[in-house]
Amino acid sequence: MNAHANFEGKRVRDAMKSPAVTVRPDDSTRRAAEIMIRLRVSGLPVVDGENRPLGVISETDFRYADEAERAKQREAWLRYVSEGQEMSPRYLEALEREADQIQRIMAAPAICIDEDASLVEAAELLARHRIRRLVATRNGKVTGVISRASLLRFFAPERPPARPLPTPDEFEQAIEAAGLPAPKPTAQASQPDGVASAAELKKLVGDFERRKAELKGDAARAAHGQRDEAIKHLLRAKFSDGEMKQLLSLAFEAARRGETGCVAMTFPAALCADGGRTINLPSPDWPASLRGKAADFFLRWEKELKPLGYALSARIASFPDGFPGDAELSLMWGRE
Repeated sequence: MNAHANFEGKRVRDAMKSPAVTVRPDDSTRRAAEIMIRLRVSGLPVVDGENRPLGVISETDFRYADEAERAKQREAWLRYVSEGQEMSPRYLEALEREADQIQRIMAAPAICIDEDASLVEAAELLARHRIRRLVATRNGKVTGVISRASLLRFFAPERPPARPLPTPDEFEQAIEAAGLPAPKPTAQASQPDGVASAAELKKLVGDFERRKAELKGDAARAAHGQRDEAIKHLLRAKFSDGEMKQLLSLAFEAARRGETGCVAMTFPAALCADGGRTINLPSPDWPASLRGKAADFFLRWEKELKPLGYALSARIASFPDGFPGDAELSLMWGRE
């Protein structure tokens, strides 16, 4: 049988992994990492209490949570907001508790596809968004995950023989293929014929720590560069008519559930002229700090939505390691 014909005749439910292993937004990032390692998967859907998709957490998201970069940004932020004054230990403790949650680093919203859609549609969606997996749904709830590897099985259905755990060389190749920065080459240490001295073992430990530090530094610089590029894009972007239409649809559905508001836009706090300081205080002057796409949305709210009775609120949504991560603008209604 022609492989392409077989592919085109199948549906997402025929190829997806089901049931999907999911996590909640308030679960710890450590829990997500442990599940991904145990199941040998590179990503997990993030769902709410009713199994509706909220986002996806993947290996890539952990790169943005690099400890060295967080510590650097946290220090700069604390200097900025404290203005030389001592900050409340209880305030910092509260921020620390929030820093290790999945919702702080997950990608949102999740890119979803109905389980009855064709595999051709799934392949096109994966290619269009340049992602590795889609969240499969039925009636708005998660039923499985379909990945590029799932699609490839329809072109090469023969099951490969089981293989052992990867060797160190294979592991290094996998890191390179995933786009992670590789440590700088060092002289290969050979196992001694006799009994190694403590000094020799100490040197090996030192070499390992140096390679580890180099890798973390490279990853931190890469993550910082990617975040800078994202902010540059948001500085030029506009809040489109399509996004406005989607927002009003979300507001309608939220109101049907008895809710009095919904998130209109989430963006890095660094997009604000003051890094999110006036939003976090909060100060009534926070709209003046908005830039780029966030400022464009505010102006559209003021012109189009405020006359209809909608209110707008702002808050810092995440504090990774004690400094503002993302800011949220929320549309509000039905409140006195």
